[in-house]
Amino acid sequence: MDLPRLSKQIRKITVFERDATGSLRPVVVFSRRRSKKKQAKALKPIERLVRTVSDGNDTFASNYARRHRKSNRKRRNGWLRDLPLNMSKAVSKGIKEYDFVRLVRG
Repeated sequence: MDLPRLSKQIRKITVFERDATGSLRPVVVFSRRRSKKKQAKALKPIERLVRTVSDGNDTFASNYARRHRKSNRKRRNGWLRDLPLNMSKAVSKGIKEYDFVRLVRG
């Protein structure tokens, strides 16, 4: 069976066929293998560390920005009055993103 050009998003095509007993069984017609990640094994823990820290920083920044805008809407110079509270809450949210056990254990 000739297959037309398929989008890269299609990973597998399965067709159901009847066997000798008459029951349906799946037959894989097309299967695309995922490409292997090109990375040295020694760099894997470092990459995980960098990604985790980046995610934590992203959470902190977005959380602080949201609190900053909210404080500014509430009252004049509200961002400055609420700065310590906003920073502490945003930092605690950011730290929750860090999985310290996983970072240390690897």
